[in-house]
Amino acid sequence: MRKVSKPPQPRRLRSDDYASGPFAPHGRVEIWSEGSVVRLRAEGPFNAESVQAIGLAMAQLFAEAPPKGRFADILVFHGSILATPEALAAFDGFLARMSQAKTAPLAVAYVVGAEVEGRDLMLPVFKRLYDKHRRRFAHFEDEAQAEAWVREQLSADGG
Repeated sequence: MRKVSKPPQPRRLRSDDYASGPFAPHGRVEIWSEGSVVRLRAEGPFNAESVQAIGLAMAQLFAEAPPKGRFADILVFHGSILATPEALAAFDGFLARMSQAKTAPLAVAYVVGAEVEGRDLMLPVFKRLYDKHRRRFAHFEDEAQAEAWVREQLSADGG
């Protein structure tokens, strides 16, 4: 009987491994790529240092395994989605740099359950940021719904 090998698991990068500076990051993200979908598991609350570390982890992911063609992000939040004003400013800059470098996703889906702290406060803030940078954005309570929406966005755009 021939042994069937499993496909290799994608390398997962952790924002904690990219943190530097005098202040510790608050919030962490694990990030990996699965074909045309970049997946992130996020646990907040977030400060500017965590956003900077996430950006470095994302840059490393793109250097090692850039998505082929158009791609989308799915972020699943745990604990809290709260972010400091400095973290939001850093995130705004991160979105701008992604656009400039042409590494912006076609669509972004957040999965934020009702139990996630700051959900009702922060989702409109993130929507405004994504709108400002002309990104398709939607949020869901269920990961399967987010996955279906992302696949629809990629399919509708020829991805």
